[in-house]
Amino acid sequence: MARKQRPNIKGFNPEYTTNFGTTRESTGTFAAEIPKPSAPVEPAAKQTPVPAKPDPETDTPSASKPKADKPARARVEKDREPQAPNAPKPAAEKRETRLDAAVKVDQGKKLDALEGQGIAARDVIVLAGRRATARFELKAKYIEKPEADRLPMREGYHTTKRLPANILDDLREKHDPLRLQSDSAMVRGQFEPVFWTCLDEVIEELRQNKD
Repeated sequence: MARKQRPNIKGFNPEYTTNFGTTRESTGTFAAEIPKPSAPVEPAAKQTPVPAKPDPETDTPSASKPKADKPARARVEKDREPQAPNAPKPAAEKRETRLDAAVKVDQGKKLDALEGQGIAARDVIVLAGRRATARFELKAKYIEKPEADRLPMREGYHTTKRLPANILDDLREKHDPLRLQSDSAMVRGQFEPVFWTCLDEVIEELRQNKD
């Protein structure tokens, strides 16, 4: 049997040609591959500004002046303030006045008797004078110095007391318009009888205690 011969291919047909070597552009009739469209580029997200951190608090006082309260608020607070009670009226002005009183002669004899029992006459006079000063109240009536047998004034009682100035001025206005006498002289007619009464009381109390 005769052997079949290999066909002898002549000519060049690119469709049946394969290049196993270097790459070269195809000249075939196939359409070139169309590149796929690239994915749309998304715009970059806007960056949110980061808030600045507040500065740490310090003890430095603010330079700004404090706001003053509104007048309306001040008026309301003023209305709410408690009303202060009416202040008491000031007392009548008083004036330091000297008080003088003599010891009567008959009282001096009783004082001598007490001295014989060990009681000093001077102490008795001072005790009676203090009692009379506490008891004495000046009246708006002038009384002349009473008539009496008196011992010398150096043996009497002398002190001072604050007396109403308006009464003193009224007594001087009515009974000493020329201002020739002192305040002490104007009140002696009222104080001396009070002292005599107190001296008699003290002498009697001491005498009874000795008995």
